[in-house]
Amino acid sequence: MIDLGQKSIVVTGGASGIGAAICAAAYKKGASVGVIDIDGDAALNLCKKLGRRAYCALGDVESESSMNAALETLSLNMPAFNGCVASAGIMPTREPMEEMPLENFKRVLENHINGTFITCKLVGRRMLKSGGGSIVTMSSVLALRPGPVLGYGAGKAAIKNLTQALAVQWGKKNIRVNTICPGWVDTPFIRKQEAAGRDLSPILNMTPLGRMASPSEIANIALFLLSDSSSAMTGSVSVADCGITLAGGYLPYGELPE
Repeated sequence: MIDLGQKSIVVTGGASGIGAAICAAAYKKGASVGVIDIDGDAALNLCKKLGRRAYCALGDVESESSMNAALETLSLNMPAFNGCVASAGIMPTREPMEEMPLENFKRVLENHINGTFITCKLVGRRMLKSGGGSIVTMSSVLALRPGPVLGYGAGKAAIKNLTQALAVQWGKKNIRVNTICPGWVDTPFIRKQEAAGRDLSPILNMTPLGRMASPSEIANIALFLLSDSSSAMTGSVSVADCGITLAGGYLPYGELPE
């Protein structure tokens, strides 16, 4: 059984989606939880729902000064950080390569890799002083197989590489760094697209489990990686995609097996 009663965990992008699911699950397991989000009102509302061990701070992961201030704010009320989930990131754009403005590509790419770099740097620096901890980054199956969201995929591949580099650099200093690669996750954003007319059936039809993952399923993996139960794991890549990454090999032969 996972017990996070001795954990003090910071989650970026913690006010919504996967980040919020991680905050709620970690709190339920006994952790002190620091919610950092660019939407301060949403972070505050979540903390009110969670309870007295939840704390919030306004923070932009692309700004080192903003993140420093957020972490300083949280440290006034929380024990020394020994857990972190770098979950913040903006949504992808889907222009074809020949039409994609460089600024759109850079905006998405840099948000994901720079935000993860800054988060790991600043939280890791504090962990080095306080005895170590566990950092979980949020990559994507697009780090393993390509997709049409070019800046997003490149950013997520960079996160995977950065995670594994940090796992080596910090291993002997008692900081573990692992990444999760979700596939399609059933978030409000996806459902808004469906309500606006997007057909989700191609995704479901090519997924062996016939569904998307839920935010709580991704949160469960994050909790395991934050906990002492995963103490031998660092630099690992945990794929949580309901099998969709593997299914591509079947497509040239027709439909997936029944």
